[in-house]
Amino acid sequence: MDENAENQQESFPQEPQESNESKKKRTGKNGVSSLVPAIVWLTTIFFGGMVLGNLLWLLVADVLAFGRGDITVEVTISENDTLKDISKNLERQGLISYPGLFRLYAKFTGNAEKIRPGTYALSTRYDYHALVKALSAGTVQRIGQAQPLPS
Repeated sequence: MDENAENQQESFPQEPQESNESKKKRTGKNGVSSLVPAIVWLTTIFFGGMVLGNLLWLLVADVLAFGRGDITVEVTISENDTLKDISKNLERQGLISYPGLFRLYAKFTGNAEKIRPGTYALSTRYDYHALVKALSAGTVQRIGQAQPLPS
């Protein structure tokens, strides 16, 4: 009977044993599938990109004045106002949303020191470029100043 048992075992094909190398290919360290870190990484990149994209859109929309109504606001700048005071005033008046970004823009364009005191009529539709130029070059008519009459 022992011979019959041995013949029966030999007659069935044995399943190939998996080598340690093929197991290592499917799993990484600690037995974690190698796909899991890739999926986590891709998910992080995707959602991180969405967050950064939305933040960038908010900043660009403020710089370019997207989505604002057309309201004229009177803004007064005194002799002693710093760029920080001016940007806070513009924020209070609804002309900008991010005073720090406005200060950075004014310094970057070289117009921060050119802003002059006075009372200005500024539109909420003005982007940062128009605001800085209006406050520095006097392109917006100042309120309350006598204008020369044409001859």
